[in-house]
Amino acid sequence: MPKKILMYYGGTEIEEMFDATKCFVSGMYKPRNMEADGGASKVTMLRSKPKPFTAAQYEELPLIASGRLRWSLPSIDRPPLLNNPPDLRQRVRYAYSAFAEPNTPVDYYYLYLELHGNRYVILFSRDAQSGEALPGGSAKQVVGDYAHQAEHRKAFAEIEEAERQVR
Repeated sequence: MPKKILMYYGGTEIEEMFDATKCFVSGMYKPRNMEADGGASKVTMLRSKPKPFTAAQYEELPLIASGRLRWSLPSIDRPPLLNNPPDLRQRVRYAYSAFAEPNTPVDYYYLYLELHGNRYVILFSRDAQSGEALPGGSAKQVVGDYAHQAEHRKAFAEIEEAERQVR
């Protein structure tokens, strides 16, 4: 019998934990080791095989990006995203997963976007079972050489290299 895995769910205002063992035993998720002592997070985890996007879900990405930018950075001019939607299929990266409710996992993704010469990271979520986009998320601009944005700068470099090779 595997060790019981307790996880938090919901937002920061909920301090209850539940038994999430079945999500790990099934192999769908694995621990996300990120605590200072090297231990597994009690809030987030990693999906073993993120659910693939459908063609329709890829087509929704410009709308998702526009909405997150409007909410987080309202001064950004977004019409290029909607009037002439870019192909964003290669710009999505799985980030992590968490529980919205007990036994209700949500998968989070980063969308790496270049708009008006600036770089933005859009965080959005999908229902882990259906793959449907969920409300909420955020957008932030990637600027400077801050350590906390190193992962995003690396992702942009990988995307740019892959796009150069396609040309």
